[in-house]
Amino acid sequence: MSVGARIAVIGGGVVALAALVLVCVFGIIGIGQTVVAGSQPTVCGVTVGVTSSDQTVRLLGASDERYSPGDRVRLSDLCVVEIVAIDDAATSDEDGATSSIQLRWRLW
Repeated sequence: MSVGARIAVIGGGVVALAALVLVCVFGIIGIGQTVVAGSQPTVCGVTVGVTSSDQTVRLLGASDERYSPGDRVRLSDLCVVEIVAIDDAATSDEDGATSSIQLRWRLW
């Protein structure tokens, strides 16, 4: 096998391995994000409003339903957000306590 062919085979293997790692991270594991109730985070390129009460969350702009930890909502064709946890009174500001919501987004 020539040197050029070996470089092509090794390069192709590296690209295939990188693609596999990206699919596992973005498709299966997901990317975690913690947001505060009342904020407007951008998740997967979509800006959503987050409100929280009584251990439920509403993702304004995505749907009008209330979600609890473990629920998933599709924001776009290639983005699903899972509500991981809701921590009431995790942070406080001048107006009082707010909730901290842990989200995880993935491709499907």
